[in-house]
Amino acid sequence: MKVLVLENFAAGPIGLFGDYLERRRGARLRVATPETMPEQPGDEDLLVVLGSPNGVYEELPWIVRQRALVRQAIEAGRPVVGICFGAQLIASAIGGTVAPMGRRFCGWIASAEVVDPVWRGPWARWHGDHLTLPEDAEVLARDQGTIQAFQYRQAVGVQFHPEANEAILTDWSHATPDQLTENGLTFEQVIADTRANVHGRAAAREALFDEMLRRCMVPVAARPLLNIAS
Repeated sequence: MKVLVLENFAAGPIGLFGDYLERRRGARLRVATPETMPEQPGDEDLLVVLGSPNGVYEELPWIVRQRALVRQAIEAGRPVVGICFGAQLIASAIGGTVAPMGRRFCGWIASAEVVDPVWRGPWARWHGDHLTLPEDAEVLARDQGTIQAFQYRQAVGVQFHPEANEAILTDWSHATPDQLTENGLTFEQVIADTRANVHGRAAAREALFDEMLRRCMVPVAARPLLNIAS
């Protein structure tokens, strides 16, 4: 299994999802950055788009190119997984919208509305944007007015961070202490919750990854993409 991973900043690697793909799926990961990503899909079996401190709506040149790449993959029926910024990029590629929501989430949070318990969590959440979707996309999880997981064709997006391990959340906590304060959290609380959930909920995380892969790998009826600028 060949996997192309778009790593959009150094502090946002594929983490636990990469470990799963290599261990459980025998995957060979090719990691590309905004500077080295291809212009169009290749022969990979899965495209994974990771997080970014940038917003999709910033329309930076690399964001425009990456959205075009994701759109091509979806149009071609390729499996795509988007995490946080990656999910937002999928949403914008299929005709949805992305915008700041006026607050920032962080910490381990469960989703109130889910189509199956596997999506509920708690999962690590670290974002300040919300997204909307075209009507024919399927919402898989929603919480506090934000879509937390969805599927469109063979693309699955999650706004939470199931890939996040202790090292990743340590970096983010140090980088955004005001975000912790905004959510009534301390660094010590975040790390304690991370250790409890990363080590104590390994089976739940693997079940989530299994379901993400099942959904994006099984062919579904094609739905036309909206005619939007790439």
